[in-house]
Amino acid sequence: MANSKGLALVYGAKGTITLWNQAGATPGIVLSGAISTIESYDVTHEADVEQIKNSSGEVVAQVSANERISLNVTFIPSGTTSAIAKTGSSLPNVNGYVVIAGADATTYGGVAINGDYVYSGGGSVKFTSSGKAMVTMTVTKYPSLAGSATVFDLAV
Repeated sequence: MANSKGLALVYGAKGTITLWNQAGATPGIVLSGAISTIESYDVTHEADVEQIKNSSGEVVAQVSANERISLNVTFIPSGTTSAIAKTGSSLPNVNGYVVIAGADATTYGGVAINGDYVYSGGGSVKFTSSGKAMVTMTVTKYPSLAGSATVFDLAV
């Protein structure tokens, strides 16, 4: 752990990430254990916003919907064995999800960073011949889902 002198700083990307595949109406199938080797995460607080203007073109109201937190997370697949670590280099299926736990107690728009996030695809896994593998994915948390982003497939 780095030491600071004079100012308190937030240092590092604490927490764990667990990957889950969504499987119909069941809670999901775990792909990995809780991976604690998070390299970084970038948090974006977003919403769809519409500004209402009067006849003079001045904004008189603002309407927002679909508030969400997008989390771009990068981590090193790891585990107690190489077989377990390899499962962490997988990506969830679309509408799978990840669980962030143990992160610093920060909030964005009143929503805690810890919790369930839905995965919409677009993740990447980078393998090299001379270094560690790195997984990067963007996941989204919708506060309107009462803290759970678990998505269920609809029967056709």
